[in-house]
Amino acid sequence: MHTKIKETALKLGYINAQPVTGQPFDVWRNKLNNLPIGKYFSFEHDPAKISGWPVDQITIWVAAAPTPPVSDWPDGCGEIGSFYLYSQERRARHAAWEDAVADLGYEVKRGAVIPERAAAIRAGLGVHGLNGLLISPEYGSFVDITVLMIRAAPPPDARGAEYDLSPGCGNCGDCIKACPTNAISENGVDASICLCTYIYQYADMPEADYPKMGRRITGCDTCQFACPKNAAVKREQIPAEIMDCMKLEKLLTKPDMDCITKYVHLNEVQAKSQAVLAAANTGRKDLLPLVDALIGGENKVLDKMARWAAEQLRQN
Repeated sequence: MHTKIKETALKLGYINAQPVTGQPFDVWRNKLNNLPIGKYFSFEHDPAKISGWPVDQITIWVAAAPTPPVSDWPDGCGEIGSFYLYSQERRARHAAWEDAVADLGYEVKRGAVIPERAAAIRAGLGVHGLNGLLISPEYGSFVDITVLMIRAAPPPDARGAEYDLSPGCGNCGDCIKACPTNAISENGVDASICLCTYIYQYADMPEADYPKMGRRITGCDTCQFACPKNAAVKREQIPAEIMDCMKLEKLLTKPDMDCITKYVHLNEVQAKSQAVLAAANTGRKDLLPLVDALIGGENKVLDKMARWAAEQLRQN
């Protein structure tokens, strides 16, 4: 029966799936507690506490799917990071895997928030990167990790906590040098100043970091493109549909949210707030009337960003 779980994963597009035990991820809990990024994670590291099942009746399946980088976004468009571009697809795939495994007769703990990278390292799917991402052999850090907790005794080949000490990526430091906001250091990642975080918590973004956003609408692949482990990862073409939706003129006026949310989890205010920054950061003076139209609206943060963008466009 366990082999069927892996078979269902591969049919859904995962490149690999492996079982691990339900032992606590103490190594990674202790590591996170000593890293800046640790305070931003609220997941439980003990699967028994999450599920309420005895540890010897827990099997965690860990799967990885590619989220390959895309070719350069055309001029005049905002950008979506590779992981975010596949976000809705990965949610649907995860749900389909849960359903398929439940149909096999297993009790599935749905919605379990498990430390995904720690589980993937235990499963042997890759090593821990200095930028906080899993580095896989096939796709570097351009992968999505999915975990599935079932009530079943771990199979004989399930790897346990003895595999939790990752050798790491080698710490070349290229991601540290590349990060626009210095969110990465030898001590780990400070998620509070990562551009990816700012997009969803845009009220916390200091004005000094507005220019660093470039034309990102959601996501940031800068540290991944700098990583030598990703040098051989092939880029894919951007879907024409989403490319058209990312034109700054559309984002600043009436974003096609039906199109956008087919790919990414984003609301209209978030899209517009990043679009005004993208307009300013790319010197689109022709978009100044559209930016001006967003000044004085109900959302105070969008108003602040639009005022900043308009000032930049008038000055430069």
